[in-house]
Amino acid sequence: MGAGGDLPERLAAIGEVVAGLGAEAAARDAEHKLPTDQLAGLLAAGVGALRVPVEFGGSGAPVRVLAEVLIDIAAGDSNLAQIFRGHLGLTEILRFAPAGVARETLLRAAATGGFFGPAGAELSTPDLTALATRLDRDGDHYVLSGRKYYTTGSLYADWLNVLVREDGEFVSAIVPRRSAGITVIDDWDGFGQRLTASGTAVFEDVRVDPDYVLRHRDPLTNDYMEAFYQFVHSATQAGIARAIATDLAELVRGRTRSYPLAPTQDPSADPQVLQIVGTVWAKAYTARAAVLHLAETLDAFVAEPTQERARRALLESAATQVANTDLVGAAAWQLFDAGSASAVRSGPGLDRHWRNARTVSSHNPAAYKASLIGDHTVNGTPPRSFLNSVAAQAITPR
Repeated sequence: MGAGGDLPERLAAIGEVVAGLGAEAAARDAEHKLPTDQLAGLLAAGVGALRVPVEFGGSGAPVRVLAEVLIDIAAGDSNLAQIFRGHLGLTEILRFAPAGVARETLLRAAATGGFFGPAGAELSTPDLTALATRLDRDGDHYVLSGRKYYTTGSLYADWLNVLVREDGEFVSAIVPRRSAGITVIDDWDGFGQRLTASGTAVFEDVRVDPDYVLRHRDPLTNDYMEAFYQFVHSATQAGIARAIATDLAELVRGRTRSYPLAPTQDPSADPQVLQIVGTVWAKAYTARAAVLHLAETLDAFVAEPTQERARRALLESAATQVANTDLVGAAAWQLFDAGSASAVRSGPGLDRHWRNARTVSSHNPAAYKASLIGDHTVNGTPPRSFLNSVAAQAITPR
């Protein structure tokens, strides 16, 4: 569908693609078959243009609508929901960015199916505060050099959002994916989210146009963006929980053998089995509800960016992460309590739900977010995003 198509039609087109995502998801996971065609279908249907403002040719959809779409995608194949995270993040950054060449060009690219990938973290440094990737001025342009990891989705991208530090300040250098000097390698070897291409990106003297260097100087936007990035992970968790609930119900319907201690030989009539199925469904329901509520909080900030709304977004994104991490982990474990020994066979690939949930939940470990909530609740400490924390450290006397 062309850019600027009305939202109901675009959502219908997306729904048609989403309906087929789960058909071969287990086989793709087992065979390491990248979901390139599925991603292309989602982009052609307009997923990448959902949050692009209408004036740039996009749908201008609220975050609440995006949440529903992400959960649906993740329920079909959670790799694809996570692949979209970097694209959606840069789209949000551009929504808040000042008018300029980069904002105009990139938002219009996203509206017509262009795709963005991230390149932030590095394995060679202790954390994001000590990035080794360099952005050096060279006459009328910059030169980018370094090595990134956890570049989720960058293998599929048209543009890369590379996080670097310039004079102690975090900036995003946006470069075309196929620029000279860029190599993206599918060497992600995690046991979950195997098809996200979250591996290595190498930058060797890559030319960067100064118009495509974005600075993150607005504290409110920085807080919102941290909450937004976590929102995408939480939506992915909710989608995995729904996939678990759906697969479990189908598994129980197909069971023909029961346990000797069971009250009935028909598993689909066994009250204990049905209790587990119901409990898993309730966890999926709760995970989805938390994400949708968070999405409404993010929409409220977009409508009126205030410090109070930014802090609320940070707290609610943290709470949703903590809750969904527990919910999806428990659901993935309980699936096998109702599935019998046959559920552990490798063919159905049901173990991928736990592996994928655990992998997504390992990003920004929930313990730190729970501590943030606790510090705010007990001591009144305002939550603060990573970028704002680093900026505060940089100006604090030592």
